[in-house]
Amino acid sequence: MSKRTQLKEMRAENQRTQNWITFGVIIFGAILIAGVLIWPSLNRKELKTNPRPRAEYTSMGDPNAPVKVEEFSDYQCPYCKMFAVEQEPTIVKEYVVTGKILFTYTPYSFLGPESVKAAEAAYCAADQSKFWEYHDLLFEKQAGENKGTFSHSLFINLANDLKLDSTAFQSCIDTGKNTKKVQDNLKYGQSKGVNGTPYFLVNDKLVDSSKLTEAIETALKGQ
Repeated sequence: MSKRTQLKEMRAENQRTQNWITFGVIIFGAILIAGVLIWPSLNRKELKTNPRPRAEYTSMGDPNAPVKVEEFSDYQCPYCKMFAVEQEPTIVKEYVVTGKILFTYTPYSFLGPESVKAAEAAYCAADQSKFWEYHDLLFEKQAGENKGTFSHSLFINLANDLKLDSTAFQSCIDTGKNTKKVQDNLKYGQSKGVNGTPYFLVNDKLVDSSKLTEAIETALKGQ
């Protein structure tokens, strides 16, 4: 074999090797991009969807129920998320579904600016009859206090996820339509003795989450 032929074959072999390397890089890049796009959805921990019978704005249950329960909660409070995930479904099943209580959620936004804006956003969702769904998504996204998690872009994205009227929702957020309502909630809770979250009024008696069921049962027996 002549040196020219040898050189030609070496060049061809080098080109084939280069082609395989290029092909491998392209495949690896495609897999990496797919992983970046798909992994967040696979790794996403969603709150279990809970039934909210006779949901109306920030309340659920029979308006004529013998016992009225009002929750004071902050969307950045980890214990409030624990209640929403672990205790609320049982309360709903045993007392709301059966018509024994009317349950109302009142944002008590005392942990900082992000708590306030999250509550405002929840009220904007309530204006479009999606309060409880938005409520769940906010708790799902909770990631510590005032770390920038509850941002304007997140609020808009959550609204889009729920297929809300984006124009109306963004206007509600941007104009601060519910700012005073959230501020008034804080004053109202303080007037009832609330100094943390989650706290509950059971027929106007203040209790914490550990005594909620007992307080409900006592109130029902008193009817």
